[in-house]
Amino acid sequence: MNQMLDAKVLEYRGKTLNFSPEDPAEAKLPAEDLHEHLQKPSTARTKRLKDRCRWKHASAGEFIEKSVTAGIERMRYLTEAHKASVGKPEVIRRALGLENVLNKSTLVLQQDEFIVGYHAEDPNMFPLYPELSHMAVDDYLKSDYSPQPAKEAAEINEYWKPHSLQSKCQPYFDMKDLGRMYQVSSMEAPSFASGYNSIVPPYETVLEDGLLARIRLAESHIAEAQKDMMTFPWNGTKGLDNIAKIDNWKAMVIACKAVISWARRHARLCKIVAEHFETDPKRQKELLEIADICQRVPAEPCKGLKDAMQAKFFTFLICHAIERYASGYAQKEDTLLWPYYKASVIDKSFQPMDHMGAVEMVEMERLKISEHGAGKSRAYREIFPGSNDLFILTVGGTLGDGSDACNDMTDAILEAAKRIRTAEPSIVFRYSKKNREKTLRWVFECVRDGLGYPSIKHDDIGTQQMKDYAKYSLTGNGATDEEAHSWVNVLCMSPGIAGRRKTQKTRSEGGGSIFPAKLLEITLNNGYDWSYADMQLGPQTGDIKTLKTFQDVWEAFRKQYQYAINLCISTKDVSRYFEARCLQMPFVSAIDDGCMELGAEANALSEQPNGWHNPITTIVAANSLVAIKKLVFDDKKYTLEQLNEALLSNWEGFEEMRTDFKKTPKWGNDDPYADEIIKNFYEDIIGGEMRKITNYSGGPVMPTGQAVGLYMEVGSRTGPTPDGRFGGEAADDGGISPYMGTDKKGPTAVLRSVSKVQKNQKANLLNQRLSVPIMRSKHGFDIWHSYMDTWHELNIDHVQFNVVSTDELKAAQREPEKHQDLIVRVSGYSARFVDIPTYGQNTIIARNEQDFSAADLEFLNVDI
Repeated sequence: MNQMLDAKVLEYRGKTLNFSPEDPAEAKLPAEDLHEHLQKPSTARTKRLKDRCRWKHASAGEFIEKSVTAGIERMRYLTEAHKASVGKPEVIRRALGLENVLNKSTLVLQQDEFIVGYHAEDPNMFPLYPELSHMAVDDYLKSDYSPQPAKEAAEINEYWKPHSLQSKCQPYFDMKDLGRMYQVSSMEAPSFASGYNSIVPPYETVLEDGLLARIRLAESHIAEAQKDMMTFPWNGTKGLDNIAKIDNWKAMVIACKAVISWARRHARLCKIVAEHFETDPKRQKELLEIADICQRVPAEPCKGLKDAMQAKFFTFLICHAIERYASGYAQKEDTLLWPYYKASVIDKSFQPMDHMGAVEMVEMERLKISEHGAGKSRAYREIFPGSNDLFILTVGGTLGDGSDACNDMTDAILEAAKRIRTAEPSIVFRYSKKNREKTLRWVFECVRDGLGYPSIKHDDIGTQQMKDYAKYSLTGNGATDEEAHSWVNVLCMSPGIAGRRKTQKTRSEGGGSIFPAKLLEITLNNGYDWSYADMQLGPQTGDIKTLKTFQDVWEAFRKQYQYAINLCISTKDVSRYFEARCLQMPFVSAIDDGCMELGAEANALSEQPNGWHNPITTIVAANSLVAIKKLVFDDKKYTLEQLNEALLSNWEGFEEMRTDFKKTPKWGNDDPYADEIIKNFYEDIIGGEMRKITNYSGGPVMPTGQAVGLYMEVGSRTGPTPDGRFGGEAADDGGISPYMGTDKKGPTAVLRSVSKVQKNQKANLLNQRLSVPIMRSKHGFDIWHSYMDTWHELNIDHVQFNVVSTDELKAAQREPEKHQDLIVRVSGYSARFVDIPTYGQNTIIARNEQDFSAADLEFLNVDI
């Protein structure tokens, strides 16, 4: 059956709406392989680059491409420098370590590429980070991906054990508490054990100033500090502060010089290859142009778009992979690159090109990110099924003066994504009523073509949030009203400032997860985890026989949640304390205006608080509470003891009871009974208790509900729940998304439910799956645009879409080799569907494919 031909007809406002394809040629395409016909790379070069792209996606914790492995050079040269620098200030040692890695590591130059640089000695490899977590490196040493020589790698990891962040932090906690975290069932393991991290690099200073200017700044600060120390009369209460500042500035100089030298090594390599090995005159000329670019940037300010792309990529590699590991690709890319697009495309004053030349540059950037490898532990490979890592950039929104931030660079970024069809990097679009329609159509076309992105965030909510957090700045220098508009998603969901200073430098500021479904499970068992770990996982909050009222259950859960979230945030803050003392980032410090001005270290300085933590599986817990209240305490059909007996049996022998609990009202149907309980759950406990905590930066910690792939992983570690779910089944796939298949009343009922949760939230991920025929019809944009305007008016923080049919998903399961370009939205990131394990694929198929009725269109006030 061809779904495109069988599209529905709808009567609306006296008109008959036919949802046949907008492009008549699509009517001839089989619905089962639609997305294999949508790729249109802008040039033959980018098609070749995609065909040979070295993906490093993982499925069920294993790399799909068997040639992928860990490299040893970063470990080797970092360790070599660390041993040689004993006795020097720690921040200097970190700078010397970076210098040694950049001076000695093997460079990679691949055929056809124009943006150059890699972070390991082979494009099939990725680096490891023994200074972060020896447990994560141990994971690789015991796997098929071990760096070679394996004996040397093991010796390096053993050397770092007493020096690692993990070893520094662990002694300050009870191992009983850490043991509970290491189960990753009620809480995520602490970042000092996993090594997982994220950052928002201040790209702006590199592109605008160049690193030579940053060196001059640091050297002038050193001279001023030294002069101050010699000034009469000496004041020890202030003068001694110069010691740490001078060390930081010296480390910045070492780091910047090393990065310049590394970039110029690439210039020499390109020149040598062009002059002695390359036989194609066109490629020879291109290599010499790349050599010229790498000689100038990032040492000097960028002049054109090619400069900016290369300088930005070098900066990304240092900040995310060489100085320290960090997930993400956070930047306001359209605003960042606009001056260079203007110079090259509009003014043609430097590196002249047309708009399609800019599109090709973005396609090449996307492919570089697509083959970027991250040395995450097996646990993190399992929770990001189908991905390399989380690479997420932001576009759209508003400028500092409140005007539309969309420009032709925004369109080039979106067009490139639509054409080349890669899962990485994902894109966040900041939706504002001020955004121009031309750009919104590109957003729609990416969504309609099934990329799963842009993920869409409410521009006003994010901007106001930055203003609110600024009030808690311990330095009194939080984001100004103008700077509050310069926000990006740090990773999947949480806004954070981007720009020359005040950006988030470490995940210990915001990030990490807590799992309410598991917490509810142990609440009903006095803190004991019977289904997975067989251990006391939380405090004793009362035998089930003592829980006489729904409020008793509510308050017992609150105590479990308080214990878990307190432990989560305290481990992050202790990690932050030691990151600033033994895991300094002198290059990141050098490119941050605040660190440069104050002589501060990047981990230590926090001008803009941005605390958050990720509740994952919240809707399973919330629907379960609704079911408990309805059937146990309101209808009194069952007792808590009877319910728990059924749960301990995984519902076996209690099929009728399970049917009753499955039939209770569920979130996402605009049901007043369910929605009132769930709204209170989010605002009173999930957000209300979390925001009582003050983190390192002085601000409250707020919930950022999402799921990534943890809804699968933690679902497998969570026993049966009172919503009717079996033990081990996947949990809900978003921060506030209805549980898969339970949203029965259509897309606008989901919006009405979600809009009721407003207080004590930082962000909440909403997954929606929309009808392929409707979105691909001539009415698709108008309906989507009206949906988005209504979403905006309801003050909902986020929404992301899958637009792919069940027929095509099932066809891809049968013949994966024929569906390599089928991309889906998982939760916070996109992935090639065939790279996701079957368990995860089935959760995506189970999501309701939302159709639009005439009543839905009326609610959205669609003008057709």
